[in-house]
Amino acid sequence: MDVERRRRANTLEREMRDPTSICNVDCLLDTVSALVSDCDHDTLKRLKNIEQYAAKYKPLAQRINQLRMNVEDFDFIKLIGAGAFGEVQLVRHKSSSQVYAMKRLSKFEMMKRPDSAFFWEERHIMAHANSEWIVQLHFAFQDSKYLYMVMDFMPGGDIVSLMGDYDIPEKWAIFYTMEVVLALDTIHNMGFVHRDVKPDNMLHDNYGHLKLADFGTCMRMGANGQVVSSNAVGTPDYISPEVLQSQGVDNEYGRECDWWSVGIFLYEMLFGETPFYADSLVGTYGKIMDHKNSLSFPQEVEISEQAKALIRAFLTDRTQRLGRYGIDDIKAHPFFRNDTWSFDNIRESVPPVVPELTSDDDTRNFEDIERDEKPEEVFPVPKGFDGNHLPFIGFTYTGDYQLLSSDTVDAEAKEPNSVNSNASNNHAHGHGHNHRHRTSNSNELKRLEALLERERGRADALEKQDTSLRHKIELSGKREVELQRIAAEYEKDLAQRKNNYKVAMQKVEQEIELRKKTEALLVETQRNLENEQKAKEDNRALLERISELEKSHASLDFELKAAQGRYQQEVKAHQETEKSRLVSREET
Repeated sequence: MDVERRRRANTLEREMRDPTSICNVDCLLDTVSALVSDCDHDTLKRLKNIEQYAAKYKPLAQRINQLRMNVEDFDFIKLIGAGAFGEVQLVRHKSSSQVYAMKRLSKFEMMKRPDSAFFWEERHIMAHANSEWIVQLHFAFQDSKYLYMVMDFMPGGDIVSLMGDYDIPEKWAIFYTMEVVLALDTIHNMGFVHRDVKPDNMLHDNYGHLKLADFGTCMRMGANGQVVSSNAVGTPDYISPEVLQSQGVDNEYGRECDWWSVGIFLYEMLFGETPFYADSLVGTYGKIMDHKNSLSFPQEVEISEQAKALIRAFLTDRTQRLGRYGIDDIKAHPFFRNDTWSFDNIRESVPPVVPELTSDDDTRNFEDIERDEKPEEVFPVPKGFDGNHLPFIGFTYTGDYQLLSSDTVDAEAKEPNSVNSNASNNHAHGHGHNHRHRTSNSNELKRLEALLERERGRADALEKQDTSLRHKIELSGKREVELQRIAAEYEKDLAQRKNNYKVAMQKVEQEIELRKKTEALLVETQRNLENEQKAKEDNRALLERISELEKSHASLDFELKAAQGRYQQEVKAHQETEKSRLVSREET
């Protein structure tokens, strides 16, 4: 009876350690919380059964929500993203101090969407991709208003920011296109079509490598590798013709629609704009549908013929598009031939740009976003049982369950054998005890004891050898870990040095440009100085002329005064003469 009870306990513990069973437990807890939330309304409590259920399980639901992960477990640092259905916050987990990006989605907004189940696809891909090319989901939880997804924080920002900071040379474009191709291949191998490939969804980790994010538009492929949709999902500038044709009409297409978007992305990196941009949405869609005639390459930007050929191979009809038969055709394209990167070593290579970061919560690569303060809509008070929270049952997820050790499970799996072995030993010892009194077996017993002693000696020797080997393996493992650490530090230091060199070169270029401007300003200043000196000389000559004129004026003034004196004397003499003449005339 004890053995059976122990076996059942071991089985239950193994099931609780099994991630699938834990998901079942999470589903049960989600169900309790969802039903209580949907039943805890006065209009529904008029029904006796619902009132009894809510009264009985509401304390349990509150306790469940209190004990499970919730927003109170995180400190909010900064808003780093916002969209139509939610926002992304940089957060720090209080107990572990780990930094994450937390995506929050409104349940009410989710239910308003025609394809409200999209968040399940996003959750599934991030939780189960287990790929270095995909942003990983660590936790998912919910409350009465929101869904929360706690993901990797990608401090390098997105490629939109990269294209804004740099003019992307073709060699860089090779690197980022290779990483996007490998990331999309991961999504396709999981059985999904992304349908919204664009630079906004391509994020950089702290080393500058790329990871895909935002899988809300993903759709699972059927057995034929196709999806059927009547919604033109995606971003206008990057949407493919076949997806555009599905608006309002069921249309079938496959993973080739993502390769079209890669062609748009490559074109945008090399030319700084998307190939089918127009002032209006109708104009953009018209150019996409007439891509054979509207695709052109600006003459002022020089790119290789291989780059043009790859863009044309992507931006063509789906029946001719590169990648429709798989990724191998893309990998073999001449555009990707270079002496630095290959599809096999690119993840271990140093990216063209390594982010400069000062802390684990550095957000310099994210623009400041203003929070939308308008009141958020919530589920209205129901008149009947609406089950608004039932669609979200099972959304809760904890990735740490995947990290549980299987040592205990393995030990438990061996335990029945151990029990049987002990039983067999007891059985054997029982027979030995029955025969121990037989003197005829005393010599055989001594022989067996000698053999047992010899085997014990061998066992001790083997145990010592095993201990020695384990010690050597442990040392070897430590050395390997140390070498990996040194290699990682070296690679990081090399990347940092390359980045510092790049920054230094940019500064040198800026200094050269500043020096040129300074020299030009010096020449202009010298020219102005010469003009001022010439003007001073002209002023000096003018002043000398004025002085001479003043001297001449003074001389003339002196002569004029002398002439006036002479004139007055002459007048006076004339008057005296006239006076004398009059006197003489009177006397006569």
